Amino acid sequence: MRRRLTDTSHPDETLTDEFWLRFGDNPQPAMHEKILYLTIEHVRAKGPWDFNSAAICSRLGITNPMVNHYFGNRDGLLAATLFEVYRRYIGQMADAVNRAPREPEARLEAWMREQIERTCEMGGWATMLNNPMSAMHVSEVFQTDYREEVQQLFESNLLRLGSLVKDVQRGEVSEPPEPLTPEHREVLLTDAELAWQVASVAWSTLGSALWLSGQHLPSSRIGELWLLKDQLIDAHVERVIRSIQLNKV
Repeated sequence: MRRRLTDTSHPDETLTDEFWLRFGDNPQPAMHEKILYLTIEHVRAKGPWDFNSAAICSRLGITNPMVNHYFGNRDGLLAATLFEVYRRYIGQMADAVNRAPREPEARLEAWMREQIERTCEMGGWATMLNNPMSAMHVSEVFQTDYREEVQQLFESNLLRLGSLVKDVQRGEVSEPPEPLTPEHREVLLTDAELAWQVASVAWSTLGSALWLSGQHLPSSRIGELWLLKDQLIDAHVERVIRSIQLNKV
């Protein structure tokens, strides 16, 4: 008998209301969202290489053509989920800044620590975002279907970081302009000193995050580094902020 899309029971009994609430406010999201959420969970834990959408369908009690109906095919599902992961990631960094005390250094620190924490939390998704060659066919679909949205998210995050860096330099708190306009983008790109500072913060923090996520194989078995993890993060954040303070305007 064909399954009703409104049916909230599933063969996998772990898929309870509490499980779905880990991903949003709806205890019983729409079926296409459930497929996305289970894909997030699978790739986060195991990476994209052996991903099989049939396993997701089995947990939900639906047939594989349902994936094709919503996402086109396996690569379309992974690309759509990658976009959802990235959208949430950018939103979480913005939320972290907004939650921080209204002090320039505290807000920049919140951005940096959130990037590290969320990148570590991504698991296999971090590999796909930062190394497109790891899943070339998915990356091609991702670039084709979500190019404009991803660029807008990336640039808004970069502009937010630029605003945070400038605030530390000036010793004041401001809000990044919304919506993003070509003029705002031009300011960031034409201010060489600001661009250098933003790139330094972004690249060094992302590098730290990828290392801490366990994706740097050469250092993964050096136990002494992991024992010092928290101190290393604290030192990195402190030194980056101090270097920006030395360039106050």
